Amino acid sequence: MRPLEGGDYSRVPTRQASTPAAFAGGQQAWTVQQLPHRPGHPGATLIHVIGCQPGGTPLGLDQTLDALKQPRAVTCRECNAASSLP
Repeated sequence: MRPLEGGDYSRVPTRQASTPAAFAGGQQAWTVQQLPHRPGHPGATLIHVIGCQPGGTPLGLDQTLDALKQPRAVTCRECNAASSLP
């Protein structure tokens, strides 16, 4: 996407606000997406703020931090999941 010439975009947000959604009990929640292995590229684990990726079981903070300790685990840049973690 590109801005239209002559348009004023100074008030348009350039990043999505990242406020973790809540699940039962009003706690913050995240989901884990397993990315498959491809030729020349090992699989990976991607952590999302709940609601970013359709489906997935909601995880609490401890489960999410455990998932991030695994090799090739990263947070999603689209939902800015890293900023939602302590």
